[in-house]
Amino acid sequence: MGSSSGSHVRQGQRADLDSSVSSRATADSACVISNMKCVLSLVSERVMHSPECKRLIGQILHALLSEKGTESSVLLCVLDTIKVWIEDDYRHSSSGASSAALTQKEIVSYLQKLSLVDRKNFPPAVQEEWDGKYLQLLYELCADSSKYPVPLRQEVFQKVERQYMLGLRAKDPELRQRFFMLYHESLGKTLFNRLHFIIQIQDWEAVSDAFWLKQGLDLLLAILVENEPIMLAPNSARVPPLLASGTFPDMTVVQHSASDVSDCSDGASLTFDSLVARHAQFLTEMCKLQVADLVIPLREVAYADANVAYHMWVLVFPIVWVTLQKDEQVALAKPMIALLSKDYHKKQQGSRPNVVQALLEGLHLSHPQPRMPSELIKYIGKTYNAWHISLALLESHVMLFMNDAKCSESLAELYRLLNEEDMRCGLWKRRSITSETRAGLSLVQHGYWQRAQSLFYQAMIKATQGTYNNTVPKAEMCLWEEQWLYCAGQLSQWEVLADFGKSVENYEILLDCLWKVPDWAYMKENVIPKAQVEETTKVRLAQAFFALHDRSANGVGEAENIVVKGVELALEQWWQLPEFSVQSRTPLLQQFQQLVEVQESARILLEIANGNKQPSGNSGGNVNNAYGELKDILETWRLRTPNEWDSMSVWYDLLQWRNEIYNVVIDAFKDFGQTNPQLHHLGYRDKAWNVNKLAHVARKQGLHDVCVKILDKMYGHSTMEVQEAFVKIREQAKAYLEMKGELTSGLNLINNTNLEYFPVKHKAEIFRIKGDFLLKMNDCENANLAYSNAISLFKHLPKGWISWGNYCDMIYKETRDELWLEYAVSCFFQGIKYGVSNSRSHLARVLYLLSFDTPSEPVGRALVKYLDQLPNWVWLSWIPQLLLSLQRSEAPHCKLVLLKIAQVYPQALYYWLRTYLMERRDVANKSEYGRNIALAQQRMQQAASANTASSHNLVDANSRGPTHLGATSESQVHQGSQTGGTAGSHDGVNSQGQEPERSAAMDGNVNNAHDQPPQNPTVAEGTHNLLRRNGELRLATVASAFDAAKDIMEALRNKHQNLASELEVLLSEIGSRFVTLPEERLLAVVNALLHRCYKYPTATTGEVPQSLKKELSGVCRACFSADAVNKHVEFVREYKQEFERDLDPERASTFPATLSELTERLKHWKNVLQSNVEDRFPAVLKLEEESKVLHDFHVVDVEMPGQYFTDQEVAPDHTVKLDRVGADIPIVRRHGSSFRRLTLIGSDGSQRHFIVQTSLTPNARSDERMLQIFRVLNRMFDKHKESRRRHLTIHTPIIIPVWSQVRMVEDDLMYSSFLEVYEINCARHNREADMPITLFKEHLNQAISGQVTAEAVLELRLQAYNEITKNGVNDNIFSQYMYKTLPSGNHLWTFKKQFAIQLALSCFISYMLQIGGRSPNKILFAKNTGKIFQTDFHPAYDGNGMIEFNEPVPFRLTRNMQSFFSQFGVEGLIVSAICAAAQSVISPKQSQHIWHHLAMFFRDELLSWSWRRPLGIPPAPVAAGGINPLDLEQKVTTNVDHVIARIKAIAPQCFPEEDDNTTDPPQSVQRGVTDLVEAALEPRNLCMMDPTWHPWF
Repeated sequence: MGSSSGSHVRQGQRADLDSSVSSRATADSACVISNMKCVLSLVSERVMHSPECKRLIGQILHALLSEKGTESSVLLCVLDTIKVWIEDDYRHSSSGASSAALTQKEIVSYLQKLSLVDRKNFPPAVQEEWDGKYLQLLYELCADSSKYPVPLRQEVFQKVERQYMLGLRAKDPELRQRFFMLYHESLGKTLFNRLHFIIQIQDWEAVSDAFWLKQGLDLLLAILVENEPIMLAPNSARVPPLLASGTFPDMTVVQHSASDVSDCSDGASLTFDSLVARHAQFLTEMCKLQVADLVIPLREVAYADANVAYHMWVLVFPIVWVTLQKDEQVALAKPMIALLSKDYHKKQQGSRPNVVQALLEGLHLSHPQPRMPSELIKYIGKTYNAWHISLALLESHVMLFMNDAKCSESLAELYRLLNEEDMRCGLWKRRSITSETRAGLSLVQHGYWQRAQSLFYQAMIKATQGTYNNTVPKAEMCLWEEQWLYCAGQLSQWEVLADFGKSVENYEILLDCLWKVPDWAYMKENVIPKAQVEETTKVRLAQAFFALHDRSANGVGEAENIVVKGVELALEQWWQLPEFSVQSRTPLLQQFQQLVEVQESARILLEIANGNKQPSGNSGGNVNNAYGELKDILETWRLRTPNEWDSMSVWYDLLQWRNEIYNVVIDAFKDFGQTNPQLHHLGYRDKAWNVNKLAHVARKQGLHDVCVKILDKMYGHSTMEVQEAFVKIREQAKAYLEMKGELTSGLNLINNTNLEYFPVKHKAEIFRIKGDFLLKMNDCENANLAYSNAISLFKHLPKGWISWGNYCDMIYKETRDELWLEYAVSCFFQGIKYGVSNSRSHLARVLYLLSFDTPSEPVGRALVKYLDQLPNWVWLSWIPQLLLSLQRSEAPHCKLVLLKIAQVYPQALYYWLRTYLMERRDVANKSEYGRNIALAQQRMQQAASANTASSHNLVDANSRGPTHLGATSESQVHQGSQTGGTAGSHDGVNSQGQEPERSAAMDGNVNNAHDQPPQNPTVAEGTHNLLRRNGELRLATVASAFDAAKDIMEALRNKHQNLASELEVLLSEIGSRFVTLPEERLLAVVNALLHRCYKYPTATTGEVPQSLKKELSGVCRACFSADAVNKHVEFVREYKQEFERDLDPERASTFPATLSELTERLKHWKNVLQSNVEDRFPAVLKLEEESKVLHDFHVVDVEMPGQYFTDQEVAPDHTVKLDRVGADIPIVRRHGSSFRRLTLIGSDGSQRHFIVQTSLTPNARSDERMLQIFRVLNRMFDKHKESRRRHLTIHTPIIIPVWSQVRMVEDDLMYSSFLEVYEINCARHNREADMPITLFKEHLNQAISGQVTAEAVLELRLQAYNEITKNGVNDNIFSQYMYKTLPSGNHLWTFKKQFAIQLALSCFISYMLQIGGRSPNKILFAKNTGKIFQTDFHPAYDGNGMIEFNEPVPFRLTRNMQSFFSQFGVEGLIVSAICAAAQSVISPKQSQHIWHHLAMFFRDELLSWSWRRPLGIPPAPVAAGGINPLDLEQKVTTNVDHVIARIKAIAPQCFPEEDDNTTDPPQSVQRGVTDLVEAALEPRNLCMMDPTWHPWF
């Protein structure tokens, strides 16, 4: 009976199955499903009794479970059936009726099938039900000892749960926890056992599509001791206890209120007692927390969020690893490599984060690091988007195993894939064997392709001839070949490349270059059929080009398909690349453009094909409209070109293909000459434009040969539109002008040009170019004639005027005839008037000539003549220079310019003009004679007080240049900058607190003008500076400058009354309300004094030097003067007595005996004041409390400051207005100085943050001049290909003067200083930050006492330096800080790139202008962008007005920086960025402009320097204070020439080949910079630096 019923059922079920398959799509599928479920439930009771039926039903169920589309409810029914069988069998097995039971093997087989069911498409309710039932069954089978025997339980756990891990992934947390306990109990409780299980024993393949490390993490965290109280790590930040010892004075109050806590929960009756009690209760509860209270929720969160699990693993793994024994680590190393090599990780390839990233980063942070195969690291890096973790690992491997070639090759390959060419070159230069490689790569980095190509060629020849005796590794030879090919591509040598590709049968090269030759026939016959190459977007593009060119029946369709595949490939690659990486995606963006243009080309071909099919009877008019899309596409192509600085091969790829399409268009419309001339010319016109554009880019990039070749070969038609014919001639001529030995060819080209067809504008330009040729051939007469012809033909030609001006200027320099000078200036003005592109640079030249005008004033006359014709905005960037000129001979002319600016751009001028007036007010108001006497007295007082306390002297005199104690020389104030930025201030310049006695300065009573002559330069007839004008004797006095400025201000106020009054309110509030407190000023003073102690060349055991004693007694007098006693009663009462007892030299009994004792006392005071300042004053002030006026200020006309620095026209109605001042004013504290940070909010919602700096030193204006130079340099960097593609830009924050003593400096919320990084590290490790300085000083004590030779001193210093670097200061402090600050490896890499460029630029400027004193507290960097801002960053001058620099290192580049960038990062990023900066500044176009910009910079610097000359220096031939114009001009030119010479010495310059063959081995073009970098990193130089410079950091 059983069997027949079984067979019956079987047939029925078969039939059901068949019907279910056939009618799945029909309406009665529901009926079939319910029938199946009925049948299943019917048979499940009986079928088990017959072995035959059991086997058959087993097969059917297996089939159902394996089938992809089985209905979810049927599967549930199957699950129920199996569940009943298993549970029933074991229920009955005890009663002995086990014949029908499933065997252990069958149970496991069923469970495995059930585990594999694809539940993705289940409805949520069904999924939940399935999980509940199945996992419950599975858990019981694994764990229920009452029902199931041990062997079954073990087998199910091992073969089902451990294989598929469904229990560990259960959604229900309780069930998951129960499964987890099974694992937990089956494993040993040691960390090694757990790691061993995770890494080696467990097979994770079933869960390889999920972030399975969270399960592994759970296993590790489960063995933490959970009942311990939570403790902070010993080096965490801790709050000091409120009460040092003892209990509350009266505990009863607290107890009493504790019971009331619940009553006041509504917050209505909060008393102090109840608040304290509530807080006490909270603290008590927190104290009871245990490890489990933190870890268990954390494990749950990690389970829910892969990002949390990732970060937890990366934190926990290195801690676990370091606790293992050596042999345990060794035992796990190989399994770890095996795990990382598993193929199943591929399923997670697209996930972020993925397991492989976490494993790799965990390993990277572990010590000791298990060594891994470098190829594996490279593979993981590029496959699993673990680029930057792999880079970091490989970089550390390369440094450890210098001789492992594979390692550096893997690293170089990753750099190549990320398009990091500079880093790759840096790495190769570090490890190359031959000088050819180093020299060749440096040429490639700076775009000298021709020279680089011949160098690599020579190297390959030498290798084949055996010159190197087989010492060169294969990889390096491959590099030569690769670079040679790359250079050929940049030089557009497609025929050469095609020949090479044919000779070695390299199909990739052939596919890339044959269509550019173009040689379609060879491509068709030999390449397309045979090419077996890796699928890349580039290959797809070449195939698409071929399909379109071939224009077979289905060429267009085929091309479309190829493009779709190409786009897929490119997108896949895009997703594989790291986030934030612009550099690596640039090539892909270029390929996307090509793909788009292939699609557009296909549309053009279709349109032409469709147009040709139209009946021929159509009139021309219709045809005109028919090709609308074609015209649109061609128009778009003109607008969509690559960047000027993109490499030549990118341009060629795009424009060469367009050329093919233009040929098609020309061909299609060749017969339309009569019927539709517009269409007929369409292709010709665009093809000519295309060829000219390509030639223009080649010329701009310095590839003159390529330019000429393109113009000769590429166009190939006899006719060309007039406009394009002109462009062609211009490009060809300009290329010849730059080529060696081609001047006559160029001149012949121009002379043979028929000018009849050209409009006058083009004729004029051709004459101008002719003039350039003649001038270069030294035919001055004819050159002049050509220029004048050009201008007389077309006077609106700005370039023509400038060329002529240059010519006149050259003649003036030779002849010194003033007429030529006037001509030259007039030409420059005309050029500016007609809109020459870089008007600012030409104005630099005009202003320079105006400053040193001859007595008959030719420049002044020209200025007056043209002033009204010039656009006003061109003067905006020169306002500070124009104001400074008001007290020189050119004052009347500059006043006219300023009056114009006051009318049109009042806000560009107001801040500077107002400050200028304030600085000069006091001096100008007294009578001539009275003023002289008062000033003389003031200078005497200054000299006297300088010996005591004046701020300038706190500033250290020793660090830079000669010491004039008791004088306020600029050099001194400046040197002081070496102390912590004069009291470690943000801007050296504003050591508030350096002059605590100067609180009056806040009220504007004390006049310490910055750029103001210290006394009227007209003291006595015989000595003063006679400025002759038109034969009359006229004295440019401060008074007349003040009057001129007053007139300008009056004009501004009359025209813009409301604006002036608003600005006045704003500035006077900012200037008076945001000054520092006396405690903050005293802290700044103590900080400065402490630095002085460190810098004094006195033994620490010696007595305190006399000058320091004088300073101290001055500080005591100044800080606690009568004025202070009245104004700050509390402050004086608190500090006066103790401060004077500790630090007043007049109290001999308590004054410290030795320098070291004084240092200790100052340290004590610094700590006391610092903690008081930080504890007592709020970190954030409220605007309504600080300044009611600003809080209620209603702005109408005031703009956001800093909008006029752009060097382009500013439309007054397009500026952003100031909306309000932010309500919160944070106090920023940096190294002993405190500032208030204001937030200005614009009408467009933008926010700008400014810190208010007070008590500025006389150098404050130098900072503004430096920023002007930075802006000029940025413009130059933008213009040059090498600097532009490296994104070189100096950070230029805005500085707004408020009063003569106060200014606002734009601040970044993310700023941190180098010193802060070091101090944070010291605090973490509980070390005193100044310890190395003290050690260093003690080491030198014997040297100071004077019995030691110079060599011995060097050895002593070197010994001290080495000891500190070995035991005190690591070289990875900065790297660790940035690793902890930034969220991921991608962020860190991006920061590193940008920071390297910023650091390189600051090195470049430090060297160029010889700026020293770069102690770490003066270098601020933004932690998010890497932008650097340096305080007190300007040159110092010696007694003769020459730049003074006496530091053994050229700039600051210390150990921590080197280890952050790695050696090849320094070689790759920093060296190439410095070289590119130098290259762009002295490029032929810019070298003349930079000269005049620097001349204006030094003019202003030296004027300020001369007015601040101390009495101690014998005066110049003129009365103290003034400076003879000839003398000034000579000092300016000498300084500028020195700067230019320094830039030229380091700029990479490529010499013609014949000159260069003499050097063998070849030299790198970067050698100038490389030598400087070596000098900066050389310990023998570093140890000679001052200890406060922290050379060891």
